[in-house]
Amino acid sequence: MASFWDKEELLGSITKNSREEIQIKQVSKNGREYVDIRTFWYDSNDDTYKPSQKGVAIPLESIDDLKSILENIKL
Repeated sequence: MASFWDKEELLGSITKNSREEIQIKQVSKNGREYVDIRTFWYDSNDDTYKPSQKGVAIPLESIDDLKSILENIKL
């Protein structure tokens, strides 16, 4: 199956549970750049992770806003 994105680069992933992980990718579509943060589910038939509809594509020009918000998280 062909990818939705014209270009994609996996930046990292976070294990959500035994069947899902969150993948963070830098992607592009029609000349626009995004950071895609999406839940992927494990397909044991193919032994691969597949994208779910649970996610968000943030325009690259908004990443500084996202960083500012994340810096306010109290650990």
